[in-house]
Amino acid sequence: MKNKKIWAVITVARQIEGEYIFIKTEKAFEQASKAQALMDKLKKQYTAPDGKQKPVEIETEQGGALCRCTVGAFNLEVESDE
Repeated sequence: MKNKKIWAVITVARQIEGEYIFIKTEKAFEQASKAQALMDKLKKQYTAPDGKQKPVEIETEQGGALCRCTVGAFNLEVESDE
């Protein structure tokens, strides 16, 4: 059995006026550099020119939720039968 490591990129959206937190797994990669490239791209979407987080509208079953988003990655080991 062979294990390999992957890097998963996630977005965490925290509701500005409320208590909801949304977590979305964006994509997973075998190369850390590819995960970093996606994180950099996503961070640009969520950051204003002054460096502060931009409010983002997240659609939920109850309607829209205004949130601030952060992006991160974590490393995990995947078990393979190969």
